[in-house]
Amino acid sequence: MLAQRVLAIPGKRHKTKPVDFLSRDEIDALVAAPDQTSWSGRRDHTLLLVAVQTGLRVSELIGLRHEDVVLGAGAHVRCLGKSRKLRCTPLRSDAIGALRIWLREHNGQPSDPFF
Repeated sequence: MLAQRVLAIPGKRHKTKPVDFLSRDEIDALVAAPDQTSWSGRRDHTLLLVAVQTGLRVSELIGLRHEDVVLGAGAHVRCLGKSRKLRCTPLRSDAIGALRIWLREHNGQPSDPFF
């Protein structure tokens, strides 16, 4: 009896909104915004650049370890995504350059957080 009443409750109606994406100019402005003369600005610039190029979720970005970033031939970022699936995302040359600069400044053990 109770199950029938619960199943009889109508579903909520709502309009679905299309997913908005940033334009190239908006992305460039976002990546250029951090002040790269400070430590936190260089970190934020690198983090934003990697986020824009890879499409990683925030939880995936902050979970990156030094061992997850591979620079050199076939440069890529490895992360454990939803449902514990391993993903490898290639990097472009501008992200590779920013990551190399960040690594020189923030070197750590392979298991240390990257950002």
